[in-house]
Formats: sequence, C-alpha cells, structure tokens
Amino acid sequence: MPRLSERVEKIHTSPIRRVAGLLDEARERSDIISFGGGAPSLPPPQELLNEFSRLLRDDPLRSCGYTGTRGVPQLREAVAEDVKKYSEVDFDPNSEIILTTGATESIFSTVLCLVESGDEVIIMDPTYLGYREMIELARGQPVPLPVNVENGYQPDTEELKKVVSKKTKAVIVLSPDNPTGRIINEPFVKTLVDLAEDYDFWIISDDVYKHIIYEGKHVWISRYPGAKERTITVCSFSKEAGIPGLRLGYTLAPKHAIDSIEKMQQYSTLAPESLAQFALVRFLRENWKEAYMADTVLPSYVKRRDFMGKMIREQLPLTRTVGPAGAFYYFVDIRNYLAKTHQSEEAFAEQLLKETGVAVIPGRFFGQNGRGHVRMTFVSEPEDRIQLGVKKIATFFASR
Repeated sequence: MPRLSERVEKIHTSPIRRVAGLLDEARERSDIISFGGGAPSLPPPQELLNEFSRLLRDDPLRSCGYTGTRGVPQLREAVAEDVKKYSEVDFDPNSEIILTTGATESIFSTVLCLVESGDEVIIMDPTYLGYREMIELARGQPVPLPVNVENGYQPDTEELKKVVSKKTKAVIVLSPDNPTGRIINEPFVKTLVDLAEDYDFWIISDDVYKHIIYEGKHVWISRYPGAKERTITVCSFSKEAGIPGLRLGYTLAPKHAIDSIEKMQQYSTLAPESLAQFALVRFLRENWKEAYMADTVLPSYVKRRDFMGKMIREQLPLTRTVGPAGAFYYFVDIRNYLAKTHQSEEAFAEQLLKETGVAVIPGRFFGQNGRGHVRMTFVSEPEDRIQLGVKKIATFFASR
C-alpha cells in the first residue's frame, strides 16, 4: 500500500471534531447532553434567513456562483465600515481585507504565509487546540506561554519577555479565549506590541469571539501605535451571525500579507462561500447584527453562563474555574476529583460520555497546562439540560 506523507501522519485528530462526529451519529438520541461543542446554539436572525431566501429566489445564479478569491467588494466594504465603527481603525477594503472560508482557513493560510522551518510561534498554554497543529505543519516550533487559573488565565508580561527570541516569527493571541473565556488585558497588549517592534515579529490576533463579551470590552490590538503594520486580525461570522456551517470569515492585514494570503487561498478553497457573502452585506449595514447580539444572543448566553457557573459551584465544589468574560466555555480544573478516580481527564471524558451521555472536552488538547481540566460549553444546552448534565458529572464522581 502506498505510504502517506510524514506531514499528515503527524497531525492529531481534533477531539472537538471527534465529538461533533459522535453527536452527528447520535442526533436522534435525546439523552446526549453536549458540553463539548463550540458552535452557536441559536438560529441566525430572521432578517438574515429572509435575505438568504430572497437571494436564492431572485438571483440564484449569482448567489450560488463563484466570487473572486478576496470575496465580493460590497462585503469587504461593509466589513471595513463595521470594523471602523468598533475599532476606530481604517482598513482599505481593496488591499487590506480578504474574505475567507471561516476563521480556520484564515489562520491556516496566515501561518503558512508567515512561518518557515525553524521559526518559533508563541501561543498561550492553554489556548485553542488548532494552533499547534498548524504551526507544526508549516515546520515551525510552537512555544508555550503558560497561563493558569490562579491568575485568571491572564498571560504574564515578564514570562512573555522570557520566551520571545530572535527566532520568534509570531505571537498568536485569542481574545476572548477558547477554552478559558478570558479577555486579554491592555498592559499585556502594550508589552506585546513593544516586543513585536523590538524583535520584528508578527501578531496574529484571533478575534472570532470579539462580540461574544459579557464583561469588559474587546481589545483591538491594531489600535495600538505601531501595531497595525505587523498585526494580522482573524475574524469570523460564525458566532456573530449564527452561521458556522456556512464557513465565512475575514482577515485584516497589511497589503503584502493580504496579497500572500490570497495566493494561498487560490489553491486551497479558491473562493469564499457566495450566498452568505451577499446576504451579510445587509446584515452589517442595516443594524441586524447589533440587534441580534443585544436582543437575542448575549441575554441568552449570559443566562446560561451564570446558570452553569452556579451548578458547577453547587454540584462540583472541589473544582476550580474562572467565570468567563467572553466566548462559550468554562475551563474547569477537576484534578481534585481525578485524584480520587486515578484517571486522566481524557479517560474520564471518554468514560463519562459512554456511561452517562455527557460530552466534555479533555483539557490536555489545549496545552500541557490544560491537563487535569475539561472544557464545558455553556451555550449548547438549555438550563434544564445544563442542570441534568452537571448533576450527572457529580454523580459519576460520587460513584467512584
């Protein structure tokens, strides 16, 4: 049998995608309680659904056809206007914005454009599990910057100075973070920008949760003096429009970086999804997004966040966690319980799903500092099922 490449053999299967596959297979089973996914649980706003229907009815050929690799000019212009409204930073829609097949493609293309063999890329530990694989595929070296529950998962500026070197090609910052829910603080960003200028490295700012904020405010790194020309900002419509399956995102970056990302996309996905591009022009320009977030998304998710936090405190009092200021997740330190069961968090998660039908994501996939933790999504289930799921976890531990 012909051999596969060494590159693909080194890639680990994403546990999140594995759980998604299991949930697809078990969709008819009402007894599966998912704290494992990372997708919105609310449908898109009705106005957007109506716009999809109108476009398919009135102009099906255009709505389902190819667009340019950078995406349609109308949406890039609307994105520039929307970003300016929130960040106060100007981006040229023709040269500094590209539409992508979700944020995942954007990060993948960005890393391939920046990273060469031997380059170092600093990532938080724990943080989003996909970064490490992408860096290693580009033959770069991931360098962890440890964060922990004691400090609210905020990275330390002195620790950052220790891990930055002449080999540093980029630092990836996800804020709000997956899995910890923390929002990066401004003192860290100021130090990061200063170091980026001193050592001449890139900042990759993953802003996919920038509107999913419950406390505090989003920090736009490109606003800081000297930051825009060395920052690549990755965004997605999955969370803010409720359309993760339509796979549409965008990247903000200096012209030469956008030109390079466009080359990469020409040979990977060719062009972004077309129907969503045309529909999202009105989503951004007609105040649908603001109303959807303020009236539907944030009130619902805050309620679920607070309820899950209450259930964790009541049912799992030996755990430690931090109330998430943004995103979809609690990152829960369960080491006190694992010590009694003599299990790793991965073995616990597998057995929990098999015996109780409750899905959580093992923390080690997010970094070495994630060992002994699990990620629990609070947006995927209503309150009654959150209560049942957390109680099942408590019963599982009590029975050991």
